[in-house]
Amino acid sequence: RPPRPIAHPVQAKPPSGATWSSSVSASRAGALARSPKGTPPRPTTPAATPFVKWAGGKRNLIPAIVRHFPDRVGAYWEPFVGGGAVFFTFASRIERAVLSDSNAELTTTYEVVKTDVEALIARLRRHEAAHRRRTGRKYKDGSTYYYRVRDEAPDDAVDVAARFIYLNKTCFNGLYRVNKPGRFNVPEGSYVNPDICNAGKLRRASKALANATVVPGDFERTVRPSAGDFIYCDPPYDGTFTSYQAGGFAADAQRRLRDAADRWVAAGATVLLSNADTAAMRRLYKGYRIERVAAPRFINADGSGRCNAPELLIRS
Repeated sequence: RPPRPIAHPVQAKPPSGATWSSSVSASRAGALARSPKGTPPRPTTPAATPFVKWAGGKRNLIPAIVRHFPDRVGAYWEPFVGGGAVFFTFASRIERAVLSDSNAELTTTYEVVKTDVEALIARLRRHEAAHRRRTGRKYKDGSTYYYRVRDEAPDDAVDVAARFIYLNKTCFNGLYRVNKPGRFNVPEGSYVNPDICNAGKLRRASKALANATVVPGDFERTVRPSAGDFIYCDPPYDGTFTSYQAGGFAADAQRRLRDAADRWVAAGATVLLSNADTAAMRRLYKGYRIERVAAPRFINADGSGRCNAPELLIRS
């Protein structure tokens, strides 16, 4: 089946008065202090949970990440936000956040969840009703409701967000993949009763995002930390699927990220990254503290590859 066009990106604008840099006052000097050495990390009750499925999501790594996450964070930066599992888990510890991603449709969706969640819920309920009504039925051209929606290119931000979430909940494995021209080309999944509109989850996410600025763009442009800030990076992993965006995320992008991390550390920020346990990543982050952890990977056509895989947590 030929690739079908994805919606034109709608650029999510930060709230009025927002800037790309942040600072932590002297009164927050202890913001990055963790539990005393030898004591277990403070347990965290997530403020919300991810509202989209995301390949490589970090919910299963939270028990390892919590050991490195500060008890309080003045300014938090996450430039590969994806499903947002880390942000939502620790939102109650964060005074303010800048969440960004190169996927403009994803950041538009986050902005709509934050600022117009009730309108989004109403649109999603329409998609949900139409999807159920059309289940097992095709249009005269042989397409299904899923492919009709995939063909759309809405301009309204709420419509963009509703389409994004609908496709995420009904496409194969919740995978986000684009071809070289940047068009979303994931086929329809096989679901009996997909959870298209979870109003409670969306409202909780909206509340958790209240103090977050959402920014579309590359990590080098969107992250501008000051001393005392905390940055978490979860880029496409070395040697794995990277077609979340046109052009992928190859070795040169991994080196750009390492160079950026060096600059952020030099500015006084604390940086935590996750990546695949490969020789290239160990060489690239020589001089950083590296912890090997195991986490399940889920994206596989027949399920045979769904097993624990070694990953790295890399900390400045």
